Amino acid sequence: LSIGSGLTITMAASGTHTFDITAGTTGTVASAIGETGGSASLTKADLGFGWEDICGRSGPLVSPEIFKECVAPGYRKIRNTLDKYGVPLYGIDSDGDVSQLVGPWLDAGVNVQFPIEVGTWKGDARDYRKKYGKELRIVGNFDKMTLEQSHAAVDAEFDRLLPLMKEGGFIFTPDHIITPGVALEDYRWFLERIRTLRF
Repeated sequence: LSIGSGLTITMAASGTHTFDITAGTTGTVASAIGETGGSASLTKADLGFGWEDICGRSGPLVSPEIFKECVAPGYRKIRNTLDKYGVPLYGIDSDGDVSQLVGPWLDAGVNVQFPIEVGTWKGDARDYRKKYGKELRIVGNFDKMTLEQSHAAVDAEFDRLLPLMKEGGFIFTPDHIITPGVALEDYRWFLERIRTLRF
């Protein structure tokens, strides 16, 4: 089940700067969009998953306080709908530094985070696991930029994330799309390297 994001669609239509000013000063736009998104209905699904690019490299585009007050109720409404149909997992895709919103998302019933970008802020799935335990499932967090660097850098990423893979509740994927600077032969090597993983 894919659950669209009213916040991101509105932000894309109005521009990030305009959205930031509107949501940051009134909160009513974010609240109305969040409530509308919570009206999903479904018959059967394994996972509810939405897209909400609400963070950038310096953190959330709305304050955690406005998020909790105006956006989280919409997520809770979706979570309640998923619970009604026996769907235990609810994931969200947000790029950027999500560290300030992971807790509020969890409180609102979102228990899968993707992609936990490494970025310049050094997001690390291991830190999230220590803080939130296995209630937070994570998809991603492999630093895509290592693919442009060297095989040794890629192997270091495997070493960093292998304990989480073994522990469970973590799916290894690059933390965003593969960048254009990655040579085809290096990407093929990367795929073969993944195929050798055994736990």
